[in-house]
Amino acid sequence: MAKIEPGMEAMLDMYFFETNSLLEQLDEILLRTEQANAFDSEDIKEIFRIMHTIKGSSAMMGFDNLSVLAHKAEDMFFVIRENPELVTDVSFVYDLVFQVSDSYKAQIEAIQNNVGGEYEQFNFDELIDKLLKAKDKLSGEAIGEAPAAEAAPAAAAPASSDKQKTSVRVFFEDGCQMENLRAFLLINTIREECSFLEYYPADVETNPETSKEIIEHGFLITFSAEDNQDYILKQIETALNVQSYEVLAAPTEAPAAEAPKAEIPPEPAKEAVQAAPENPAATPAPTESAIEKAQAAVANAAAQGGSQKQSLISVNLAKLDALNDIVGEIITTESMVISNPDLEGLELESFSKAARDLKKLTGELQDTVMSIRMVPLSGVFQKMNRIVRDMRKKLGKDVEFVMEGEDTEVDKSIVDSLQDPLMHLVRNCMDHGIEENVNDRTANGKPAKGTLKLTAQNSSGEVVITVSDDGAGIDPEKILAKARRQGVLTKPESEYTVKEIQNLILLPGFSTNEQVTEFSGRGVGMDVVKANVEKCNGTIVVDSKKGEGTTFTIKIPLTLAIIDGMEISVGDIVFTVPISTIRESFKVEPEQILRDTDGNEMIMLRGICYPILRMHEKFGIETEVTDLKEGILLLVETDNKSMCIFADKLIGEQQVVVKPFPKYLARYDIKGEGLSGCTIMGDGSISLIIDTNTLIG
Repeated sequence: MAKIEPGMEAMLDMYFFETNSLLEQLDEILLRTEQANAFDSEDIKEIFRIMHTIKGSSAMMGFDNLSVLAHKAEDMFFVIRENPELVTDVSFVYDLVFQVSDSYKAQIEAIQNNVGGEYEQFNFDELIDKLLKAKDKLSGEAIGEAPAAEAAPAAAAPASSDKQKTSVRVFFEDGCQMENLRAFLLINTIREECSFLEYYPADVETNPETSKEIIEHGFLITFSAEDNQDYILKQIETALNVQSYEVLAAPTEAPAAEAPKAEIPPEPAKEAVQAAPENPAATPAPTESAIEKAQAAVANAAAQGGSQKQSLISVNLAKLDALNDIVGEIITTESMVISNPDLEGLELESFSKAARDLKKLTGELQDTVMSIRMVPLSGVFQKMNRIVRDMRKKLGKDVEFVMEGEDTEVDKSIVDSLQDPLMHLVRNCMDHGIEENVNDRTANGKPAKGTLKLTAQNSSGEVVITVSDDGAGIDPEKILAKARRQGVLTKPESEYTVKEIQNLILLPGFSTNEQVTEFSGRGVGMDVVKANVEKCNGTIVVDSKKGEGTTFTIKIPLTLAIIDGMEISVGDIVFTVPISTIRESFKVEPEQILRDTDGNEMIMLRGICYPILRMHEKFGIETEVTDLKEGILLLVETDNKSMCIFADKLIGEQQVVVKPFPKYLARYDIKGEGLSGCTIMGDGSISLIIDTNTLIG
């Protein structure tokens, strides 16, 4: 067992976040370039930057096996970069680098799950040996030969005329931590483009104490790049965690502008750094705080035409959850204050005005907090791209993967819950949906290459995600026969519609595959998909045509914490119905009431009959309003199913904070009865939130 180095615990979250982000970028580059079986110069630069960053940050954190692994992968790409005309086949490189990426992710997960700071350190010797052999195969060089990429940093750079040198002072974001490492990574990013490069502090790679120097005075870089100066400045501007930078005066007559050498004693060097700019406003006065200096640098950058980049920070999700909970409590408390019964009948003009202003501000606060938690689905979609790529090779199927709407944003908690369901759906479409025999496709007039499509879009406060294939589709007769054998039918076979038969595959353990394979058949794991989607208050529907393909449609709310609801009363009980499911509310006319053959109440609305659910009968509530003509009906629709809910009266629309039921009620099937949670009303009482999907089902 290995142990996390003392003092590094505080930096782990940042390391995990940055490394996982870089690995996702790496996977995206590999997936994008694999079909062309070639890397262009920009791809190689980006991969080099990723490997360099991972290598440096892993070494600093003490994860030596990860650092060495990245180092060897970097060596392999060095050969590709230096000999593009000699390297004609890189097809085997993709599988190898994907293995490197997966190994990294596995080790990081093991570190994240550490107990008492100890974790299992994986042995990558076999993978490193493959990388060395791949390097040897690509270049013909002897195994173990050190590439030129590891040459000494700045000192080995050729001399250059002072007139051709540019000096830049870089300021990193406040509180980003590990400023010395970030400075070192920045140097590695621009090193290849520079004919001359010096920087101060010079020992940033090995001396964490230089972080303080960088915070106080910035990181000073002097370089020559021939005609690439603008490109270098752009690289600096867009580098991770760079808040701003200053281009200093030409160093011909100002010795301080030239980056101090590593051997210069610290004190004189600091004085030189402070004296460097010819413009006094470029660097804050020595007595100013680090924050004031950063602010002055930002103002200076803006005045010079906007070398300032957008500032981004990463925040622990637990803090956002806590903030979201607090905002929910504020909204509840605001409602309790404004709706306080003690205020009834009082003429409070000033109070009413202040209350309106407060409601406006809390609404803006809620929208802002919710927007902070919103993240695009692109990360999840890219992971599905990787799954399709791997299965395409293992199953030998020629399939095109199409993504649309990956920029659609949903709440972070929902994104995390979606990964597992989408993985099951994509795997099943690849394994059981797309035909194995190309001749079967062409015989039915389909192209030889199959298509798997993943789409997302916003619709009426919901996110609609579809996973579809143009494969063989679902055979209703086969599904019904399997359901008969497994004894899962709940009514006569003749009464099942095609859609109901198709949705049988969502039952636990139901599969049309007779043999269990590595990926199994459509149906295995589908109950997991349904359960995870329902945890997000979402729904999933199957739509398939035999011989044409299958589409899975998932509908989930944009956020789970706060919803717009319509409050209705039934006796002394108040229920909240999500407005997104309400189509209309109306008073009933006697001639609209019908009964089906079983005596159930129905209502005719514009030529369509809808069943009626009396809430007081469903939940055993005493009420004086039992005549349909005296109460109110709400037409609700979800999952392509509709029903009219009968209640005493409408109270009004209210934005409510969803609260889960207490844990001691877990032994009761409350959700199965059609309730998804509760909320606190303005007067402090409890309102039960209706789960229309379960209620109708």
